[in-house]
Amino acid sequence: MIPGLAGAPGFEGFAFATPVLLFLLPAVAVLALPGLLRRRAATVIADGTLARAAARPTWRLRLRWLPGALRAIAIALLIVAIARPRHGNAVTVAPEEGVDVVLSVDVSSSMTQLAVPRVTRLTAAQQAVAEFADRLDGGRIGLVAFQSRAITLSPLTADHNALKQRAKTLEPGLVEDGTAIGLGLAEALTLLGDSPARSRVVVLLSDGENNAGNVEPADAARVAQALGIRVYTVAFAGTTGAASGLQAMAITTGAQSYDARTPDELKKIYADIGNLERSRLGERKFLDFTEYGPWLAGVAVLALLSEGALRATWLRRAP
Repeated sequence: MIPGLAGAPGFEGFAFATPVLLFLLPAVAVLALPGLLRRRAATVIADGTLARAAARPTWRLRLRWLPGALRAIAIALLIVAIARPRHGNAVTVAPEEGVDVVLSVDVSSSMTQLAVPRVTRLTAAQQAVAEFADRLDGGRIGLVAFQSRAITLSPLTADHNALKQRAKTLEPGLVEDGTAIGLGLAEALTLLGDSPARSRVVVLLSDGENNAGNVEPADAARVAQALGIRVYTVAFAGTTGAASGLQAMAITTGAQSYDARTPDELKKIYADIGNLERSRLGERKFLDFTEYGPWLAGVAVLALLSEGALRATWLRRAP
């Protein structure tokens, strides 16, 4: 986009597809200006000579510079036309098709350990999920819990109050103990498989390393990448090894990884992820354009035809 035009009042959505070509315009001026000045000077001298010989110098003599000017204008217009000036038409998206998020939460027995006095890691996760649901307006949320296996506690739903109630059921013992991170992600991807949303996201939280299930986290992350689903990972009071594995998953899918040590940090991370996804939806993408290049090219052709006509008729040089 050209600075000063794109985003300026009255020019929102205006840009050039190939703005680098505009740097040729000064070259046109440098090449054309000396010739025009010479013609203009010759005309002035001729006018002075004729003024002594006749009362009125002819317009034909006065406008000897015009064909050269028309040619320079035509070349400049063609350069601008090839740079493809255009106005983008924003694509609007219905709120319910904005963002779909699946929260995949580790409920293994280690999550019952205290994060801070009187608050377990799992209770902190429940609170963070509830606040995330309150903040994510216009989107659907699903909920997955995993230990040695993964189960869906809530499919994608716009009823965030219902989701918050399901979050209260997050607890160990739903299946055999273990930490099957790969299965936790795979189950979340299944929920998002048919989603029409522009933004499809998994937020996966765990405090440990993968030690169960028949799906490796790295393999599940590559599937998410192929599907265009971003996987944000949160290591909550986990080991260095756990954080490293989760970080690799996030990087694979083009998302971010976080490390939380307290419930407050965890809530902030979930809020940041929600804000980031809303900002993605707020980006104006122009998938349809009104092109002005053909019109400018047409004007340039008219200028060249006018130049040729003038040189061949009224401003034709005598042999």
